[in-house]
Amino acid sequence: MTDWQKLIAVPAAAGALALLLWPPDAFTPEMARAAALCVFVLGLFASGLFPEHVTAVLYFLIAMLFAVAPAGVVFSGFHSTAFWLIFGGVVLSVAVGETGLGARIARAVAVRLRPSYPAIVSGLAAFGLLTVFLIPSGIGRVVVFVPLVMAVADRFGFVEGTRGRTGILIAFSFCAIFPGFTVLPANVPNVVLMGGIESQYDIRLSYAEYMLLHFPVLGLLKCAVVVALVWLLYREAPQRHAGERREEPSPLAPPKPPGSAEWRLAAIVGAALLLWIFDFLHHVSPGWIALGAALLCLMPGVGVLPPGAFATKINFTPMFTSAAILGIAGLVAHGGIGEYLGHAMLEAADLSRGDQGKTLISLVATSVGVGLAATAVGIPAVMTPLAGGVSEATGMPLDVVLMTQAVAYSTVLLPYQLPPLLVAAQVAGLGLAVTSRFCLLLAAITVVVLFPLDFLWWSMLGYLD
Repeated sequence: MTDWQKLIAVPAAAGALALLLWPPDAFTPEMARAAALCVFVLGLFASGLFPEHVTAVLYFLIAMLFAVAPAGVVFSGFHSTAFWLIFGGVVLSVAVGETGLGARIARAVAVRLRPSYPAIVSGLAAFGLLTVFLIPSGIGRVVVFVPLVMAVADRFGFVEGTRGRTGILIAFSFCAIFPGFTVLPANVPNVVLMGGIESQYDIRLSYAEYMLLHFPVLGLLKCAVVVALVWLLYREAPQRHAGERREEPSPLAPPKPPGSAEWRLAAIVGAALLLWIFDFLHHVSPGWIALGAALLCLMPGVGVLPPGAFATKINFTPMFTSAAILGIAGLVAHGGIGEYLGHAMLEAADLSRGDQGKTLISLVATSVGVGLAATAVGIPAVMTPLAGGVSEATGMPLDVVLMTQAVAYSTVLLPYQLPPLLVAAQVAGLGLAVTSRFCLLLAAITVVVLFPLDFLWWSMLGYLD
């Protein structure tokens, strides 16, 4: 067990034991068991102490042996949209590699990037930021483009297991996901917040106003921080092919014309992309679109993968891992842990009138705490109904209280809180331990540097007194 694993796994195990032995007074025995299991399993996932599929199976076994929750809750991840998006993403990833389409697109992108690590990372991070405005689904962005970014990394010689490849995939994934919190339709928590505000307070959020308030710091500047961190932690000189002497990539011979399999895959991916973009018209779940794309890839005759690909090429570890984590989120919601935590933290904050700085910090901290228990989507679900009472108690304008939620759910401490990030970690093969470490580091910089800058920006806009 490494020091990093000890740092996470041991406190998680101790916290789980404490919840079982000394649960809060308001906890029922069922809530105590659920909370202990969540803390224990999430600690194992974050530490990487066991292989992820082993931790996933352990969660299912403990939950059922000790009747922590009904089977429909424990295994709810298997019938969630995110699960089938991950399945579709894994199949598309295999197809992109097998047909050569990924290598072809990667070559087109690579020849436009300067062969230096900062240029590669910055270019792909900017591309990730651009996709936020093109596809209104964080998971959709990851599923479609991560395989292509992996092919670009291969093109520059950053093969699987290299430090540089890890940094490239982190830079794209984080910049394709986190700025989405600052663009209204781009991530699910924004949509939940928008719907809750409209239904409960009859307030309609403006796309432009919301973006102006959040994008400059929590979107654009956060992307710059991601690029800087990746350069500091993962920089590595590019090489043309693995095993060759390191040198700058050079243009290769003109590629062969695309084959029929590439054309068919391009049509499948293009159709899926269009369906994701226009989901507000047809209302078909993104998960079923991904499932349909995977079926077409596997279908004999019209597909692009050989008959044995399902048994030999598909990696089921990401799916079991994601099903377990999504099941944990369902367990938190089923037990009422998130709602309890929100009320308890607001009471502990002892909010009062006249201290705007303390109120802002307390609101964001409370929402971040709720996000740890109920995931990022749970923040607006739990905190929006409480916003009216907080506004009355503190004298802070209701719209300011509501907007602190966006600051909180854009601050993710661990990947399980955010399904798109979970999907990215699985599809890209980053692993939860690596992604967790980067999340924690980015969150620390966000709290220390970006939060003050964001609230300063709010003041400059006249949003704060």
